[in-house]
Amino acid sequence: MRNLSLIIAIVGIGTLLGFLMAKPLKLYGNSLDSFINGEKIFFEGIVDEVKELHSGSLITIKDIKIFCECHNIDVGEQIRIEGIIENFDGNLRVKALVVNIIK
Repeated sequence: MRNLSLIIAIVGIGTLLGFLMAKPLKLYGNSLDSFINGEKIFFEGIVDEVKELHSGSLITIKDIKIFCECHNIDVGEQIRIEGIIENFDGNLRVKALVVNIIK
């Protein structure tokens, strides 16, 4: 019985690692309509607007809203984002996992 649970645990961990290692989709255009909630996404662009929130920042790039738990992004910077699509108040936005400032 212990051998079976060990095998199931190893297979489960391997499956989870496979999902985490999957390449994110690249965003083309100005809309998140073709994506579904929970999809991993990758894109870059120049920051149009930044709203500082208590727990992070709400960044706008080409009419796309991105929430990141950071406070070091300024308007006009070019950034590269890897994140997950999430549904917030009925609208799709990106929850940033990795934010890189391109210099």
